[in-house]
Amino acid sequence: MDATYRNPRMARRVDARRAMSLLELAVVASLLGLLALAGISRFGFDTLANGGAEGFARKLSLALIHARRATIATGDNHYLQLATSGGNVTGFTLMRRASGGDVQVDQLRAVPTDVTVTSAQTVLEFDFDGSALAAYSVSVVGPNRSWIVAATPLTGAVEVTETTP
Repeated sequence: MDATYRNPRMARRVDARRAMSLLELAVVASLLGLLALAGISRFGFDTLANGGAEGFARKLSLALIHARRATIATGDNHYLQLATSGGNVTGFTLMRRASGGDVQVDQLRAVPTDVTVTSAQTVLEFDFDGSALAAYSVSVVGPNRSWIVAATPLTGAVEVTETTP
């Protein structure tokens, strides 16, 4: 018998074993689920709520930037209308001041449940050259962390700053 003889069926079986089986995939998914559960129980749900608060602060800042850019592009004043209940902000809507009256540009964006948002103003408006009509400051507070979303009057620049010590 030749020393280089090779069984073709054995070669096929080795090549076919390159992919993961469904059982192996299920075991990996189960292990990842257990690790996620351990992480949530270790860090608590406050960590997730703080992430929601930070995400809302960023969403609010992006909406302000969008309002400013839309104002510059169209020449019509754009603003965020804050919906309030009991002194706290419950959501915001992007609006446009047009000659025929105010027009809603975007849908209502709600505040997440574990987040507290406060603002002295209920209208955050930009004029035709992109400057804010006033100094705006919105406080976004999660369970353990807080942020301030601020707009500068002269330039209309929007900034998010974490204020947690």
